[in-house]
Amino acid sequence: MPKSKPTAIIFAWALLFVWVGFIFATLGTVPDWRDYLVEKYGEEIFTTITFGAGGVGLLILLVVMIFGYKRRGITPYFMLTVSLGFLTYVLLNWITLPVEQIHFVEYGIVGLLAFNALRHHLKGWGLVSAVIFLTFCFGMVDETVQGILPNRVGEQRDMYWNGLAGIIAMSIEVFSIRPKSISERSGLTEVRVHLIIIAICLIVQGYFNTTISQFGHLIHDKELNLSFKSRLLPDELAAYNDNLDHFKSNIAPRIGKMRMTPLLQEVYNLIHEEASVHCFRRAHHFRLGNIRTVYVEDQIIDKYFKRFVEGTELDWPRSLSEEMRPAAGERLKILYHSPVANHLITQFSALQMWTLIGALEILIAVVWVMTGRKFSPGMMDIK
Repeated sequence: MPKSKPTAIIFAWALLFVWVGFIFATLGTVPDWRDYLVEKYGEEIFTTITFGAGGVGLLILLVVMIFGYKRRGITPYFMLTVSLGFLTYVLLNWITLPVEQIHFVEYGIVGLLAFNALRHHLKGWGLVSAVIFLTFCFGMVDETVQGILPNRVGEQRDMYWNGLAGIIAMSIEVFSIRPKSISERSGLTEVRVHLIIIAICLIVQGYFNTTISQFGHLIHDKELNLSFKSRLLPDELAAYNDNLDHFKSNIAPRIGKMRMTPLLQEVYNLIHEEASVHCFRRAHHFRLGNIRTVYVEDQIIDKYFKRFVEGTELDWPRSLSEEMRPAAGERLKILYHSPVANHLITQFSALQMWTLIGALEILIAVVWVMTGRKFSPGMMDIK
């Protein structure tokens, strides 16, 4: 691999960190400009932004491939079509909230910039893998910051979306833009970089679990054929009575009538947040006509969060629920897992988790030292 100029290396890393810094710096202001744009232009503005930017991005990609790298033949363009087709499917079916779609595209750009920075030091499939891990690592920090901010919510699920954005970006980079980037063989340098990134990820994940998510329990209800995660056990949920007057008088009347994000700033604690999101999810899917989801979320609310909704308009009559059951049909036979609080770690205590992380960090350090002994003095230089 030819040696890179120091100025090119510095510029590549600076560009990556400026972009990531921009994402992090705007996390707290996203709800404000989102609400402003919705009020001024309507919900459709985000779809316009996402797919408009996607069209511009596609044009740039084609210009780079045709005139910059002079890609010939059908294979690069076929693979580009496959990658973009999958991206479109994800945006239309998996990540349906417009603001999250924009965030997803942002992390695709993180992946491309990370590749441009790491390619000066790494090679082969080890380079591609390191880029995906680094993008995921940035996404973990992103969600942790969101969990700390009072007007945002950190989600484990969104960490995976950020990593998926990096995978799609790498598929475009490797199969369409620079296929020769994987022709070289990876070595110990790539291994050591992976160890560093994974070590950082473990610490961030541990902090996220104990500080942002807290710990919860997987509740599997065989009678209703559903499961969900909660910070409390079923008996504790049934007996919960902490400031429910606040929830019923201040939170419940607005669930389903306003956005969940600003409402979450006013919840009394994380259990109130759980109940709020279950109720919001039921109302949201009722508007969308997803009756099976509405019916099962209503079953969860009625059996496990009844104390939260009693005496409020959120306490739907059982007759309404029974009317929805036929419409849900055969899909009720399929196990339903509610994504509410899906980022909670179950089965482990905080002490057990940190013990495991500590053991893994020690193992990583040992492997790091062992691989370092195999380097000749010049191998650690920037390539």
